[in-house]
Amino acid sequence: MPRLMPRRAWLLWLVGAGLALLVLGYVGAIRDPLVSHYRVALPGLQRPLRLVHLSDIHGSPWDMPEPRIERIVAQANALKPDVIVITGDFHASKIINPKMRLEAALRPLTRLAAPLGVWSVPGNHDEPYWIRRVMRRFGLRLLTGALVDVGPLQIVGADDLILGRNSEARFAAAAAGAAPGKPVIGLVHEPRLWARLPANVNLLLAGHTHGGQIRVAGLPPLPDYYERHRHGLFRNAAGQAMIVSAGIGTTFVPLRIGVPPEIVVVELVPHASGRKSGTER
Repeated sequence: MPRLMPRRAWLLWLVGAGLALLVLGYVGAIRDPLVSHYRVALPGLQRPLRLVHLSDIHGSPWDMPEPRIERIVAQANALKPDVIVITGDFHASKIINPKMRLEAALRPLTRLAAPLGVWSVPGNHDEPYWIRRVMRRFGLRLLTGALVDVGPLQIVGADDLILGRNSEARFAAAAAGAAPGKPVIGLVHEPRLWARLPANVNLLLAGHTHGGQIRVAGLPPLPDYYERHRHGLFRNAAGQAMIVSAGIGTTFVPLRIGVPPEIVVVELVPHASGRKSGTER
């Protein structure tokens, strides 16, 4: 009969395994983001465009200090985007938050460069007054219930669905003002807007879920709706598409296991008549 492991040995094994997971998670949190590629065909688009999508930066001395954000900005610029979008959560959000000013998280973003601009929406960790004030100071463009025409595209942004006021109604009203015949891209932090997406929005970009951030057996999943829309490309019967990014930073704890940080690249192409689907990985 095999001997049972002594209690002390079990405790040492559990402590060792816990420390190994912490190290693994922290290394996963601070690694360079992977680049995920999608291709989306948009009705009314006249020429191919490259969109780079960033989300959930969560500036923090733990895992997202200013020098790391600068490296991510350089990585995004090297992808040669036509347009860059950021879907919220610039603030830190850890259980223990060492001091990091919002300015330190936003300053590197001023070096993002794209011919059709850099456009953002706030997230649920972005205090509404300060995110607006500091972004204006840096000349960063925040869309909250507003529509902008950038030439080949129209972009409409939602205020945060948790902290914002009348976010869905203001988003729908802004989308209703879009010029017909030209594609519309929507920006929102939480993917819950997907369930009530205006019919003229061709593509919705969201974040918030972090892709689950820590995917370890035995840990509970995300709440049901977010678990079903945790990460990746989604389509509905109307031909609309949504891409949910796993994000760059971390929330609550500076750890990522099984879900690496991510920069999303979307190749936008004119819709070919007769194609059944307008999206593919």
